[in-house]
Amino acid sequence: SHLPFYHPRSSRSIPPPTHHTTMSNGQPDGAFPRLNASMLHAGNWDSTIVSIVGKAVSFDGMQTLEFECADGGKVQVQVGPDFNFEHGKAMEIMGAANEDKTVQHFISRDLGEGFDFSNYNQLITKVLNNSKYSDLFGV
Repeated sequence: SHLPFYHPRSSRSIPPPTHHTTMSNGQPDGAFPRLNASMLHAGNWDSTIVSIVGKAVSFDGMQTLEFECADGGKVQVQVGPDFNFEHGKAMEIMGAANEDKTVQHFISRDLGEGFDFSNYNQLITKVLNNSKYSDLFGV
């Protein structure tokens, strides 16, 4: 259903992709659901690589980070003892969702100062995970 791509300065067309690579858990490589705490707790995301955005609330110094997601809900994130905890730091965490609704930290990135959590939460709840836009976002 993909149409060929035509470069504006070329008469050649670039054929559409014919296959997608997948990870061992069956997810398309590089594609993962963007969730808030409510979505993580309500869904069956076991072994799915997910993205959560929010801020670090507390850290036990060993392996458990309490993370407040964009919707204000809390998620426990399993991290290593070398995790660099900064209270209130806005970040995106990508990792594997566990059966117990925790997330195993793989990688995180700093989102800087002034990140608009409310706006992001509206994006993921009203647009990215809305079947009305499935042709655009693969819901």
